[in-house]
Amino acid sequence: MNNLELEITSKAYNDIDIIADYIAKDNKAAAVKLVKLFNQTFEILCKHPNLGKLREDFTYLDIKFYVIKKNYLIVYRVIDNKVVRILRVLTTYQDICSML
Repeated sequence: MNNLELEITSKAYNDIDIIADYIAKDNKAAAVKLVKLFNQTFEILCKHPNLGKLREDFTYLDIKFYVIKKNYLIVYRVIDNKVVRILRVLTTYQDICSML
């Protein structure tokens, strides 16, 4: 299977900035490491777009959720089996339903 294209929404970029800024207040190296992990995970999802799970307890929309390090959710949609669109990058401490 070929890699799907990666598309990251402005909301997802903003989410990543907020998370990284928060972590960087205490540990800049950890923030950089987490951002790298997000990017690596995006690439993995492009290779294996079915890794995520549908979560009808959050939404009935056709979007998938992939958990990283227990506290972070990558919210994404596969478009026409060609593109992985990263919609949001959220923490499990947020009201997920209201963020979608």
